[in-house]
Amino acid sequence: MRRFVLDSNAIDPIADIPGAYEVTRKAIDDNKIELLITHVNIDEIAAVPDLERRSSLLLILCDLGKLVPTGAAVLDYSRLNFCRLHDDEEATEALRSGNIDHTRDALIAVTAEVEDCTLVTNERRLTNRARDRGIEVLTTQELLAELGFHPG
Repeated sequence: MRRFVLDSNAIDPIADIPGAYEVTRKAIDDNKIELLITHVNIDEIAAVPDLERRSSLLLILCDLGKLVPTGAAVLDYSRLNFCRLHDDEEATEALRSGNIDHTRDALIAVTAEVEDCTLVTNERRLTNRARDRGIEVLTTQELLAELGFHPG
């Protein structure tokens, strides 16, 4: 089984592309993949202002993903009982590139590192920072292609 940690923006194409959700759900049901999510994903999607969009994304995220603690803890960002203490503070700092605004992304990426999973994100900056740390990264489109799904 191949395991992935989802960045929050990775769920949008699964929600928006007809057939993508069904292919992803089937891959999970067939034990081909496991999608891991963190409280950060839920927090970010819960902040989507459009109620209908927020509800849809949260339902899909929680249906497809397995909730795991973040790979590190950061004061004012991490939720108790949903994070791990991590003795490598440099990992989180490297993933956020010294920019406090990137802390949530760093927590998701360090989770992929700690879980030894592929990170799925559609954000170029996070992709580059994660690859610099040796984390395998795919876009949602690349994940769907691995599942044999090619929207047309």
